[in-house]
Amino acid sequence: MTRGAQPPRHCPRVTLKRVLDFSGAEWHTLYGFFRDRELADWNDAKPIRMPEWMFRRVMQDEEKSSERAGFGVLNERGELIGSAELYDFRPSPPLRATTATLGVMIGYPRLWNQGYGREAVHALLHWAFTVQEPPLQRVRLTTFGHNRRAQRAFAACGFQETGRLERPNRTDVHMEISRAAWLAQANLPENSPDL
Repeated sequence: MTRGAQPPRHCPRVTLKRVLDFSGAEWHTLYGFFRDRELADWNDAKPIRMPEWMFRRVMQDEEKSSERAGFGVLNERGELIGSAELYDFRPSPPLRATTATLGVMIGYPRLWNQGYGREAVHALLHWAFTVQEPPLQRVRLTTFGHNRRAQRAFAACGFQETGRLERPNRTDVHMEISRAAWLAQANLPENSPDL
């Protein structure tokens, strides 16, 4: 976590680490995740083809320009197992953003369905709604209609479906959560001193 933030109580196995603080080995692991075809398919992307040094430079530049807030997802042993990020901030910098889009990925299929993704989402929402200055007021995401596992995990984190968009060969499911709803779910008042 950043700026002295403690991980939420419901995320005992997961911590977040800013990508700007990655070691060389962690960059190499993240690069491998973004080159993986199966992971890219789940994110409606193509595996990256740029060299690792360029991938690192692009990610660092986006972080420094406030275009994204990217984190590595570390397991209970401190090993990088995925990534979590907020991007598409609205309004755009330099204005104060109130809304962002969430993306999360657990990079090792053997760790899927074990709750790591859900804990990563909880930790990222904690950061967005309590650590980020000023805190965001809304976080949204889009997932595939056929990815019911992801929809159940996001719903368990408090996201509500806001609509569906039919496209050729697929359906996009839009979900979001407000800061007020997240605080209520976490049993924290809007002006809690714990924030």
